[in-house]
Amino acid sequence: MPPTTAELVHDRSLGDLLKHRDVVLEGREAPQHMARVMLADILNTDEARTDDAMLVASELIANAIQHAGGAVSFRIEVYELGSALGVVDRASDTGALPPSPSNSSTRPTDLAVNGRGLFIVQNLASAWSVEQTENGKIVIVVLTQAGSR
Repeated sequence: MPPTTAELVHDRSLGDLLKHRDVVLEGREAPQHMARVMLADILNTDEARTDDAMLVASELIANAIQHAGGAVSFRIEVYELGSALGVVDRASDTGALPPSPSNSSTRPTDLAVNGRGLFIVQNLASAWSVEQTENGKIVIVVLTQAGSR
């Protein structure tokens, strides 16, 4: 079984924390754009990992907007061997997120309208989890650098 996000971040397998940034998204007109700009500014990884981080952030924020009443804040933590991204929302039901997301298209001829966001996140991430916060929940995704784990 792959390590959980908490194990990756808290057992220091990502190395030392190099950078940390939080940004308030609540009330912003373009929260996904703001997150992508912030990622481009703070990440010092290869272009493919930055693109992955931007896609993951966009999907998490879109999910918070669509399913949890909006994204409250976005967190980036850069470690020696990867990064952790988190999106905080006000919905407290951590069980609403499926533990094993799948592509919602069940037949090749069907086009799913939605339901692929967490599937994309799961396939790009080294690990992801959802944790309760004081006023809602945070979905955390860990992206490790190639060859680090």
